[in-house]
Amino acid sequence: MDIYWLGHACFRLRSVNSGLSIITDPYAQSLGVQIDPRQTVDVVAVTVSHDDPLHNNAGALGGQPRVFNVPGEYEFQGITIRAVMTPLGEDIPRSRRNVAYAIALDGINVCHLGNISQPLTAQQIDLIGPADVVLAPAGGADRQLLSYRAVNQTAQQLDARWLIPMHYRARGEPSAVEPEGADAFLRELGVAEGTLEPQGRLQVTRNNLPAALQIGLLTPQFRTR
Repeated sequence: MDIYWLGHACFRLRSVNSGLSIITDPYAQSLGVQIDPRQTVDVVAVTVSHDDPLHNNAGALGGQPRVFNVPGEYEFQGITIRAVMTPLGEDIPRSRRNVAYAIALDGINVCHLGNISQPLTAQQIDLIGPADVVLAPAGGADRQLLSYRAVNQTAQQLDARWLIPMHYRARGEPSAVEPEGADAFLRELGVAEGTLEPQGRLQVTRNNLPAALQIGLLTPQFRTR
């Protein structure tokens, strides 16, 4: 599987076996950038974690991908998707629910946590995991997202081998997405500044999974308007 970060909470998961791709949380152009069209030509499915223009803009991708936006278990063109509603904080209406996705492709299990704000329950961990790769927001509790410590704990509970931060402002991104950069996230997880070099994609196979949890940084694949 090839994993590309397209900016914000949007990723492209591409099967090296079938050539088919899944897009997670496609964003509207109000973000200040647009998804690179070259990343959408083979997309057959889209997952949406919650109903927000920066996460649910599937219509802008073109074609007729199948959209998954509610909890459940699905099989589609050789792709297995399990969608699980995450816990809501106090006084948060159900209309603002967040759905995490466990996506199995090429024998690799990827968990996209969406805008998760509360730790997963033991039952939800069992439904989602194990996950080889976890895609998690880097905003922290100050921005009503899961705390850095809880993100790390969740990745450990899911037996992840890769933890990839998302939902932060990448270099060159002319938007108001916060925080600016993933520095605080990396510091809290014990990663020394300057020791990780972002890469354009992460290639993951059963044979190259690290023995212990590693942090991966990706360079976003977007276009400025």
